[in-house]
Amino acid sequence: MDIATARDIALNDLLGEEYDHFGKAAYRIPAKKPGGKPGRTFMTLWIEGGFAVLMLDTDLQATVLDLAPAAFEPHPSKWGAKGATIAHLAKLDEATFRKALGMAHRHAMR
Repeated sequence: MDIATARDIALNDLLGEEYDHFGKAAYRIPAKKPGGKPGRTFMTLWIEGGFAVLMLDTDLQATVLDLAPAAFEPHPSKWGAKGATIAHLAKLDEATFRKALGMAHRHAMR
């Protein structure tokens, strides 16, 4: 997996909206209605670090940690304790990343 493919999946397959989030590329679901409140974020890309942060809850985080323990880890912050999960892209195949990103996307749609 690489940054460009992760971005492409978020934008084209999940129809995410890209925006700047504290200097990082972030992806959120679209607003429910035109001009409405922006949707929830489901992923940020840390281009220089080669990883993505997926916005999950703690149950979904446990699921992805079991999926590929060498590729996923909780974010080392209070957000990580709530489910934010680092996905080390170089350690992931595309199918596993798609599965985890789909979980984050569905979680954002709740």
